[in-house]
Parts: sequence; structure tokens; C-alpha cells
Amino acid sequence: MLRIARLRLIHSTGCVQNGEKNMNGELHQLLLITALGNGNLMSGADASNSELEHTGFLDVRFLAEGGGQSWNWPEWLAELKNNGCQRLMLNGTASTAAWNSSGFSGNGAPGGVTSLGACGESLWKAEWRMDQYRSRTKWKVTYTEQKIADGQQGSREFLPLADISAHLEEVLREIGALADGIGEQFWTNNFFEPARDILKGKAPAAQPPFQLPAVYKDQARILLNAVYKAWVFGGMGSWNDNPPYSAYLHEREQDYTLLSARLYETLVQCARGAVNSVVLL
Repeated sequence: MLRIARLRLIHSTGCVQNGEKNMNGELHQLLLITALGNGNLMSGADASNSELEHTGFLDVRFLAEGGGQSWNWPEWLAELKNNGCQRLMLNGTASTAAWNSSGFSGNGAPGGVTSLGACGESLWKAEWRMDQYRSRTKWKVTYTEQKIADGQQGSREFLPLADISAHLEEVLREIGALADGIGEQFWTNNFFEPARDILKGKAPAAQPPFQLPAVYKDQARILLNAVYKAWVFGGMGSWNDNPPYSAYLHEREQDYTLLSARLYETLVQCARGAVNSVVLL
């Protein structure tokens, strides 16, 4: 049985270049599915995207509960529409302990995507598997359906975007001050302060790998752009790499750990809040 528990994903492994750091690959795909899916379900917007189509790198499939039926990305959206699905919701929360391992498969992503509507509710959970022989694709990603019975939906969080944006801005200010204090100004200058400027409308929004559909408000767009800009977690060349040693030299290891966990949790909360902001419309 192929084990992939700590294999790296492409979206989370690239070193920092020109002040850019790649988002965790699993979380990025969940955001992409939720946002593009909502645009299509709500307004018929084109949801085609090369990152969700079969390529030499990825093969994304959606599997019905119990097996049998399987769909690719456009087929799955059509199936959801036919069954009366109205919205997609990014489900779950991120553990604060995941920030130092988010560069690896199986770490750092919420629980999955929930489909909502007349069809009832289903949670679609992803499994990433590397093709052992790489005969066709490097990664095979399967979202398997788990139907949610009435009364088993659990608690759901829909916080005002203004509130979580303000919280993110404050966390970025605090971790930027820490970075300056341990001699890691690079992270403040290239990530934390630019992300704060985006939130405050003082700088052009960075362009993430995809644009939110028109059904989303500008506030959600700005928040998601700031999340992508402030994402510093991963492997080699990331905030997880040299800064821990700098914090150790300045006797601020505890501050580094606490603020890194807060930033990670806040970024995931804001990303989820942005793509879920249309669920109640």
C-alpha cells in the first residue's frame, strides 16, 4: 500500500521568489472548488479551470457515496445542479498545530466541501494519492461523498468579513513586529505589511492564482487576496525554515510559535469565510 503521509504538494513546496510564497495545495484546491462551484451554481458562471481538469500532474474525481458513480469536475457540477444543489461550503477548521507541517500532504486543510440544497447535504472529503508508477498522473485526488443526515450538520461559522479582516490585520501587525525583532525583516517587508496594505486599501490587491466569480463582493475578494499574499507556511525557504532559529537566537521561541499558530489559524478562517460568504445569500 502506497504511503503518502508526508509527501510534499506542489503548491506548498516552492521556495520564496520575488516575495511570493505558494499556498498549501490541498487548501488551495478546496478554495478553488468552493468558489468556482458557487459561481456556477448561483449564476451559471464558467467554472472551467485547468487545475481541476485531468493533466499530467493531477487527476481530480468525485465519487458518489458507496462507489459506483464517478464524475470529473464539470460532470460533478452538472450532477449537483440536476439534484437541486444551490451552494458549496468549505467545511471544517484548521488545527493551530498544523502550521509547522502544512507543507505536507494530509496536513493543514479543512475537512472538505459540503454541498447544500434541495438534494440534502453531503460532505465531499478529499484523498490525495501519488501514482506509484506515474503512468498517467503524479497525483490522483478523489473527493468521496458522505451524506449528512438531519441533525448531524454540526456547528457552522459565518462571521462578518469586516470582523475577520480586522482580526487578520491585527495578527499580521503583531507577527510583523516579531519578525523585525528577530532580524527577519524580509517577511515583514514582503508578506505581512503588503497583506495589511491590501486589507486597508493602501495597495493594489495581489493577484491570487484564481479570481473569485462575480457573485462574490469586493470585500471577500480583498480578504482572499490578502490571505494568499500573507501565506508564508511550507517547507524549504518558508517562514517554517530559518525564522525558528532566528527566534531561538533572540530568545523568542515561544512568541514565534504562538504567533505562527495564530496567523495560520486566522488565515484559514479568513479563507474559509471569504469563499463561504455567499452561502446565506
